[in-house]
This record gives sequence, structure tokens and C-alpha cells, in this order.
Amino acid sequence: MKRRIGKAMAWGTAILVPAAVVGVNGYFTVPDSTQLHTVSGIHRQCVDYIHASPLDEDGHFSLLVWNIYKQQRPHWETALSQYRDPHRLMLLQEASFGPQLSRWINQASLHYDQAYAFAMQDAVAGVMNLSQVNPMHSCAYTAVEPYLRLPKSALYSEYQLSNGQRLAVVNIHSINFTYAMSAYKKQLAALEKVLAQVEGPIILAGDFNTWSQRRLEVVRAMVSRLSLQEMAFSPDERITKFGLPLDHVFYRGLVVEGAKALDNGASDHTPMEAQLRVIS
Repeated sequence: MKRRIGKAMAWGTAILVPAAVVGVNGYFTVPDSTQLHTVSGIHRQCVDYIHASPLDEDGHFSLLVWNIYKQQRPHWETALSQYRDPHRLMLLQEASFGPQLSRWINQASLHYDQAYAFAMQDAVAGVMNLSQVNPMHSCAYTAVEPYLRLPKSALYSEYQLSNGQRLAVVNIHSINFTYAMSAYKKQLAALEKVLAQVEGPIILAGDFNTWSQRRLEVVRAMVSRLSLQEMAFSPDERITKFGLPLDHVFYRGLVVEGAKALDNGASDHTPMEAQLRVIS
């Protein structure tokens, strides 16, 4: 089953009552905030799945975290195909669900969950999770950029593991275009609240837009409270702004057997890959 989350009043339905906003690059629609449950100013919508197979095989799985830049650069499809693996979890930011991506997902026979942040020219934009298996539970969170007034998004999902545990995964695209910290902190706080209730393994990953020391300190304080570790990459070719990396992977309760961030030229961000082992 495939699902787009965050655009309906009832769980698992496909109702949309959009509010329209005209953007500089086309016609945008964003979900009407009255249709979504609000948590401290952050909009949330959830769905549960009945059947979920283990994400891993014999305790091993791989991870891809990549801001795919709305598939605006050539060769994104070829690059994405290279990361296909039966036991790989793909966390994409700036995924634009148009005909090409839809066709690629269907041909790959992958499950997807996407947070409905906004739509541009009939393509839905937002973070997206791809995997061979569906999660047990998934929630979309959207937070409006203070100046652009277009939402940034996140997905909180829980995947079954072969050892009986649940893996909690947050895929995030953080608020960007503001020097003030209140909206940035509020978006993270909503996700920290749900992660603080998790006892098992966690992955927190995505484009955090940590282009200032203040932003980076807020993120690191959050992951410290959650007892998460920051993943190190070798080689490490992540994009930086003002000398600081924008993309990160944080984790807990897992063993990293290898991690790299190699620029493939198919986006303005570098994909981050990792091989992970579940702790028995």
C-alpha cells in the first residue's frame, strides 16, 4: 500500500480542501490548516498500517538520506536506481511527486509515504520515505516558513525489525529562510516530543538547514537529550553553508558498519549512505 499523509481530516482518507497561494514559479496549493491536527502550531496527520514485514534481513539494512532537489537535475532517476536494495530505507527531502517519480516508484515496486507540504503544478512536494516494506505507523508534520509561507515537512514512522523491536524514524526538512529561531525550534520540538517517548532504536535524519552555529547548537542539544549519536561519513562530501554541513544523520540503538557521503551530481545535496546492524 502507498500513502500520502497530511492532507486529510480523517486518518487514511484522501480528502483535500486546499488553500491556494500563487508562487513565483507557478501555482501552489497547500493543505488547509483547519483540516489538520495542530500540536503547538505544528500540523500533524497520521496513518496506521495493518501488516508490516521486518525492514531488515538477519539484522542488517541500509539507509539512504538525500535531498533530491525536486528532481530538477538530469540523471536523478539513474542515480536513485543505483541505491535500490531490497533492504534499504530511503529518506528523501524535496521529493516532487510527479509522473516521473510516480513511474519510478511503481516500476521499483516500492512502498512510499509522503508528507503533503504543498503542491506545485500538480506535483506534491514534501519529504518521502521509500522501502520494500510499509511502516507500522506514520505521521506527517508540516511547519510553515515564516517568510515564504510555504510549509516544510517531516515524517515520523515506525518500522518493524526482525528482533521484535520497532525502529522509530524521523525524516525532516527543516525550516530555512529565517534568522529568528522560534519557528525552527518549534518544528524540532514537536518531533522531539514524540521521539522522547521511544524506548528502542531511532534514526533522525534529513536536511536540517544548519547554516548557522545557533541552528547547529539547537539540533545538537536536542539529539543529546535523546541520547542520539551523530553519524560520521568517510568520505564526507556533504554540502556546506558558511562552513557547516546542512544534512545530518543521528541514531541510537544501531551499529553503523559503514557510512559515506559521495556527491553524484544529480542534486544540489549529497546523498548520505549507511550500512546498519540491529542490536540483538
